[in-house]
Amino acid sequence: MDAVNKLLEALEECGEAAMAYRGRRIVAVNALSAAMLERRVEECAGLEIIELCAEESIEMIQDYMRRRAFGDHNLPACYSAAFRTPSRPRVMLTLTVVKLHTQDAVLVILREEE
Repeated sequence: MDAVNKLLEALEECGEAAMAYRGRRIVAVNALSAAMLERRVEECAGLEIIELCAEESIEMIQDYMRRRAFGDHNLPACYSAAFRTPSRPRVMLTLTVVKLHTQDAVLVILREEE
């Protein structure tokens, strides 16, 4: 997991909020993504991604993850979903998804939509 953490740190230095997940669980986040989700870095690890989603996006994200798990190569690399934070019930984020072959994890870059 050390390589994933180094990648997340490098992305943070470039101003990118990012997280890595395996299956449905978040395994690591950088400080920018934790701040975007209004949580501490330590709080994010181990959470399921759908625990952070707004209700309207849960089904879509579950479908996306299921299709990714079954090797659907027609999935878009970017999609939008609603998330919730302690102070905001709905935050629209654009997620850019990249498969990390060496770590059996998926990297997600988060950008808040305006």
